[in-house]
Amino acid sequence: MELTFWGVRGSYPVPGPATVRYGGQTSCVEVRNAAGDCLVVDAGTGLRALGQKLAREQGGAARRYDIVLSHVHWDHIQGLPFFEPAYIPGTQVAMYALRTAADELQQVIGGITRSEFFPMPLAMVPAQFAFHEVTPGQRLTIGAFEVLPIALNHPFGAVGYRVFADGTSVAYVSDTAPFDAVLHKQHFLSGPEVLSADDREVLAQLRIDLVGALQGADTVVYDTHFLPDEYERFPHYGHSTPEHALEVCREAGVRRLVLYHHAPAHGDDLMDQVAARYAAAGLLAGVEVVTARELMALSVGKGDDDVRGPTLRGIGGAGPRPVNRTRRPSSTGGRRKKAP
Repeated sequence: MELTFWGVRGSYPVPGPATVRYGGQTSCVEVRNAAGDCLVVDAGTGLRALGQKLAREQGGAARRYDIVLSHVHWDHIQGLPFFEPAYIPGTQVAMYALRTAADELQQVIGGITRSEFFPMPLAMVPAQFAFHEVTPGQRLTIGAFEVLPIALNHPFGAVGYRVFADGTSVAYVSDTAPFDAVLHKQHFLSGPEVLSADDREVLAQLRIDLVGALQGADTVVYDTHFLPDEYERFPHYGHSTPEHALEVCREAGVRRLVLYHHAPAHGDDLMDQVAARYAAAGLLAGVEVVTARELMALSVGKGDDDVRGPTLRGIGGAGPRPVNRTRRPSSTGGRRKKAP
């Protein structure tokens, strides 16, 4: 399998001079198997560029696309109205999420694409959207991939995914808080709440289930939004630190951890420091640690020599592997509507 990172930020997009090396688009990862089949994980603003690439690959022809969503907070769905294949007649978009998230998604996307706000209402988009419920712990088949949803600790609920193909697996764990100080339910917290005995039991079981679900995974992409001092100030925001992620991955026998969902305030210079610090920490823990950056591509299950792009300027490496952006001639004959 191969992963390509189209958006690596959390909360809101911050493209600009301070984020040139790591990127400023929000959560979106492309998973490909050896046969070229594609699974899209999350639909933040990175989905726009991915959609352009997918449309070019098809030469303007329609096909089916599968998108799994961790949850429906803004930074994980904002790219949907700008997903270029959705404006090609005959396209099918299958979306997978928790039941409540699937219900909310139709309302949210329908709301933000109302005629007052957007030139193309959802009802007029040529693609056909289908929404499918996922249940943590219950495997499902999505195209050529076997997928295991995993319950996470985040306001209003979120799921991670372990994806199996080509005799290996990758997991996506975002968004989630650690499993010690705060239990997130169906609301945002204004601050930490006192945990009941039942809350602590739920948290402990969530962590046990997560470690079990990740057991032996080759690569895990993990929400490491906060540095430790930031987490101390905002433990109720629903995000983890590299320390929490590394501890979970070490216990699960994971080969490689990818730091992901970077805080918008973390510019390139700080991210260079983060990358170097936790690469060193990973060596001590026996887990390879790389830091996600936009357009970075990773081969899964083939060893360190197939990591392309994660080494950072300033600590002995070049930038990300470039993505081919050559435009193909359109063969739609005027049939295709342009994405807004």
